[in-house]
Amino acid sequence: MLISKVSKSLDRLCILLLVVITAVMTGSLVIMIFGRNFFNTSFASLEEISRYTFVWLTFIGAAIAFKRKEHMGMDFIVSKLRGKAAKYVEALQDIFALILFALFIYYGAELAILNMNVVSLQSGIPMGYVYFIIPISGFIMAVHAIDHMIKRANKKNSHYEIVNNEASSI
Repeated sequence: MLISKVSKSLDRLCILLLVVITAVMTGSLVIMIFGRNFFNTSFASLEEISRYTFVWLTFIGAAIAFKRKEHMGMDFIVSKLRGKAAKYVEALQDIFALILFALFIYYGAELAILNMNVVSLQSGIPMGYVYFIIPISGFIMAVHAIDHMIKRANKKNSHYEIVNNEASSI
């Protein structure tokens, strides 16, 4: 199915991007530490870059966690329900998640566009680039949510029952 392939490809891209961002953030932090401790020099632009990469890392990590269903959710409610009631609650969660991701996309894009002319003081990076991760991650998580919904609709059991059956077979 196309949406499943897109979701899987986006997940792989997110993992690659996460590795690159982690390397950039770690490198900038190491340079800052060595600069302060050994050369008595502070690199304010690297501090900003590490802060902005952390923001991107957080949103991309959230998309990866959502793909794997590792976010905190309302599993405690679903775990108490069985059958159709569990499916309805899961469907409701998916609908609320899609609404939230649509808000990420719309308002995040608006925020990014409005801040393209605002430049960070030390590094000179337009703040729109920093905020652009909000609609990007919203889109990625929306694709994952649609993929989850389609997969759940094609299965007979609810997510909770499927997870429990897989866990018991391990």
